[in-house]
Amino acid sequence: SALLLACLVSPGGTLAQMTASASNAPINSLKVVAQVEGITEYRLANGLRFLLLPDPSVDTVTVNMTYLVGSRHEGYGESGMAHLLEHMLFKGTAKRESIMKLLTEKGADWNGTTWFDRTNYFETLDATTDENLRWALEMEADRMVNSRVSRADLDSEMTVVRNEFERGENDNSSVLEERVMATAYLWHNYGRSTIGARSDIEQVPIERLQAFYRKYYQPDNSVLVIAGKFDETKALGWVGEYFGGIPKP
Repeated sequence: SALLLACLVSPGGTLAQMTASASNAPINSLKVVAQVEGITEYRLANGLRFLLLPDPSVDTVTVNMTYLVGSRHEGYGESGMAHLLEHMLFKGTAKRESIMKLLTEKGADWNGTTWFDRTNYFETLDATTDENLRWALEMEADRMVNSRVSRADLDSEMTVVRNEFERGENDNSSVLEERVMATAYLWHNYGRSTIGARSDIEQVPIERLQAFYRKYYQPDNSVLVIAGKFDETKALGWVGEYFGGIPKP
């Protein structure tokens, strides 16, 4: 099991001092899990794990949110659901109409990917202002639990998803990989491609997609990484502020 340390002595002071000065979140809600080669892993009381990888030599900061859910978690008739959900999380929340549009306006390099065991979202932003990191963390916390995942958004994105499916059908290496995996894993979901079956993709009930989102997109099933040029004290405060209030399911 991971060793939980009471505090971390750093150039910025103890962990308690850093969080007290940067956040209103309870100090005891933040634990240091491990530290190795300049990377520090923390855990919030709600189960969220996050890693800080400071690198002052670059001019950007990257926020990567990984959810520990992928195509292997899909039920019968749900193939492609994890990938569909990846697309839905760029559509928006009640507070943010279109996350894709906002990321583009911020000048971010952004994307999302889905695989057997995980789905991740990332944005790389200019680090010359703290506001970019603060905005990215607030946005990720918002879409973790407040994404719309609506029928209208699903219908509007279906053409894009179907396009990806058809590109795979016309790619020799993708077809070969699919056949090899299906032969290697006869009963496990690793034997089924992450993109899913056309019939499942086109007929997915929105209620099941929403239930899949509510089940797996939770703080105790996610890992946040912040890397690049940023103020560690401020980052700790913002993570506690924006993610600390999300209840552990």
